[in-house]
Amino acid sequence: MNRELTTQSEGVEERPAARRRQAAQQVVTAQDDWGLVEVGVAGNGEVLEVAINSALFEHVKPSDLAEAMLQAARAAQRRARQLHR
Repeated sequence: MNRELTTQSEGVEERPAARRRQAAQQVVTAQDDWGLVEVGVAGNGEVLEVAINSALFEHVKPSDLAEAMLQAARAAQRRARQLHR
């Protein structure tokens, strides 16, 4: 009985750690408000990928593209932080 409880408690302690590891390996994505840029980040917030909507790209100023990239990156990082809670 005591061994059974120990095994159960070890499993309970490992579950949150396993979830954190799984979340850290996931790529979390988000877009800016205009759908111009999509950014993917790792669970720790590191930017892994950036995709730009080619249909809209030619119609925006560089400063707007930069703002869209920042907005999408911040949104993806925010989502990644929420997964780690």
